[in-house]
Amino acid sequence: MTIFGTDVDRTEGLTYAVVLTRAGRDAVLAALTAERFSGWVGPADEWVVVVPQTPLGHVAARRQHVEELGRTLSLAVGAPVVVVVVTRDELLQLWAWDGATLVAEYVSDPSVADPDDETAAWSGPTGAHRAPALAALAGRPDAAEEVGELLGEELGESEQESERLVALARLLGWPDWLVAVDSLPRRVPGGPDADAFQRLRVGRTGAAGVLAARAARVVRRES
Repeated sequence: MTIFGTDVDRTEGLTYAVVLTRAGRDAVLAALTAERFSGWVGPADEWVVVVPQTPLGHVAARRQHVEELGRTLSLAVGAPVVVVVVTRDELLQLWAWDGATLVAEYVSDPSVADPDDETAAWSGPTGAHRAPALAALAGRPDAAEEVGELLGEELGESEQESERLVALARLLGWPDWLVAVDSLPRRVPGGPDADAFQRLRVGRTGAAGVLAARAARVVRRES
C-alpha cells in the first residue's frame, strides 16, 4: 500500500504538474481555451484542478511553461492560482500567483533544481518563509505554522516529494489525488473518473483538438 493506493505501481519517481484555483470552472476553461492550453481540466469543486500534458515543457500559447501560465490564468480569471511541479519525486516547486503578483515561490531542493550551482548543495528548501501568504491564499491562515514546518523540512533519501505534497494538500484543503494525475487519460486513483476531466488540445476539444494538436506539432518541427 502506498500513498497512491494499492492499484498503482510507483516504483520510479514521478514527474507531474498541477494548477489549482478556486475560480469558476467555466472561467478557467474559457481562459485556457484562449491560451491554447493542452492538458486536462478537472470537474467543478472547491478547487478546480488543471493538469498540463507536458509538465516540464510548453503548455500553452507563446511557449508558456506551467508557472508562466499560472500568472496568465490568475490575471484572466481574477482569482489566485497555485502551480505545483514535482520532478522525478526528487523536487517540488511551487508558485502562487494573485494576478501579476507572485505571492509565494518555493523550491524543495535547490541542488536538484540547479545542479550546476555549487552553493545550492549546502542550502535547504527555499521559500518556506512564504507559508503564511500561501496559507492565507488557500483560505487556511491557521495552517501557516504547520505549512511552514512542512515546507522547511529536508526529506530523507527514502522519502518522496509526493508525500510532502499529500501532506500539504491536506493542510490547505487541496484534493490529495493530485499526486496521481500522471495516470490521465486513464482513471485517477482516488480521484474523479477520467470522463470528469475536460481534455483540451491546443485549446480545443474533440476531433478539432486532435487535428489542431497535430498541426501544432508540424509547426514546431518546422520552426
